[in-house]
Amino acid sequence: MGGEITSIDIPGFYDFTNSLSPSTANQASSLYRLWGMYLNADLGFRDYLYLTLTGRNDYSSTLPLGKNSYFYPGAMISFLATDFFNSRGINTGIVDFAKLRFSFGRTGKDAGLYAVYDRLVASELTNPGYPSVDNLSFPLGGVNAYTVSNTAGNINLKPELTDELEVGLDINLFKHRVGLELSYYNKMTNGLISTLPIDPTTGYTAQVTNLGDVRNSGVEIMANFVPVRTRDFEWNISYNFTKNYNKVERLDVPEVFLGGFGGMGIYAVEGEPIGQFKSQKALKTVIDGVEHTIVDGNGNPQPTPNEEFLGKDINEKYRMGLTNSFTFKGLTLSGTFDLRYGGSIYSYTKDYMHWVGSGPETIYNDRNPFIIPNSVVDNGDGTYSENTTPVDPTALHTFYSNGGFNYTDFAVIDRSYLKLRNLSLAYELPSSIAGKLGVRAISASVTASNILLWTPAENMYIDPEVTTFGNNIEAKFGEFGTNPPYQTYVFGLNISF
Repeated sequence: MGGEITSIDIPGFYDFTNSLSPSTANQASSLYRLWGMYLNADLGFRDYLYLTLTGRNDYSSTLPLGKNSYFYPGAMISFLATDFFNSRGINTGIVDFAKLRFSFGRTGKDAGLYAVYDRLVASELTNPGYPSVDNLSFPLGGVNAYTVSNTAGNINLKPELTDELEVGLDINLFKHRVGLELSYYNKMTNGLISTLPIDPTTGYTAQVTNLGDVRNSGVEIMANFVPVRTRDFEWNISYNFTKNYNKVERLDVPEVFLGGFGGMGIYAVEGEPIGQFKSQKALKTVIDGVEHTIVDGNGNPQPTPNEEFLGKDINEKYRMGLTNSFTFKGLTLSGTFDLRYGGSIYSYTKDYMHWVGSGPETIYNDRNPFIIPNSVVDNGDGTYSENTTPVDPTALHTFYSNGGFNYTDFAVIDRSYLKLRNLSLAYELPSSIAGKLGVRAISASVTASNILLWTPAENMYIDPEVTTFGNNIEAKFGEFGTNPPYQTYVFGLNISF
């Protein structure tokens, strides 16, 4: 429960009654029950074959009766190949450890609160025909009023279930100087729960529903190497690689809006990776195999009549990480590089820089009048004529605020990057010296983060990791005038007694 007043009558006196305008109050409460049963069994055979079985059944109050119980089992099998061969007296040679693993698991997810039935919300009386008259809020004249929420209930809502299959190999070689972990996974989410816009003529504007199925599959690789190891010096290398394939397998509607801003959005579309960018584009036509921009009588590009998919999505093609660590006696130097390749991101920073004229593209032709390359004028009879009208200097602001040659899709840029994530230097005193100081161990370190960033030529604006659109899938949509990335430096001193 909370309250609010818009002005204070007597300065310094903070009370809800100290206002010339009425105070407003708000209240929110919720009740949610989730209970379940869980089973776990671990089985082993001769110290080289292991089986783990799990089972869980949940009952949720946020799902309709009859559909509020969901069971999700799991199983994992691991085979220690080296232990198997050693138990039979077979020498595994350079192989120090080898394990094969297989797992299958299902996880369940219920819906958000109060999505099953229609619910009441406080009513408000609007006056669209009289803009000078404020909206009227209840209670009014001692009378309260409530109305049905714009979000329709859904008594057919089902739990969201995700099935995942994973197989892998873990192996260590050459006295543990080489380590490798390989994994393949295939994850299918069925009955994805999301809020879907619906036709307002129904009396509602949205409904929580099971809108479709999404598949994620891919490979993960982790490797560790020790190229050099002597009495005083050691060099360690750690490498990881991930490639994920994403696809919307089924969708009950043509497309689902996932988030966006200013005429640009990301959508789920059946048969495509999730997060497809969609917006208006410059109107184009192809003449003799060459693409041309269709302009108006002032030489400016025309937008497509409707938003169109851009052929770009939020998903990276792969990611990699590389860490090197060098240790000489008590001194350790380490650094980590991160690489993300592929995918797109919306940048309001680029959009805004065009609008104010500071974007690098806005100096085209030294800001003098120019004719858009490969531009034509529609004759209205199915034919086109070469455009001879330059963009007027007084219209350059409008031209570039609409994305210049590309209209509104120009602000969707490559989200690839290479980053020197961190660099660390640490030193630990020899135990003999630490003992003389009356302590068991003492070490000092300095660490720098976000040191260097490399991006494609089309992205000179932002750190692709930043976002201002939440923490869910919409976070991958892009940024809205975010702050530049910053470096951090940490100095540490550790003493053990």
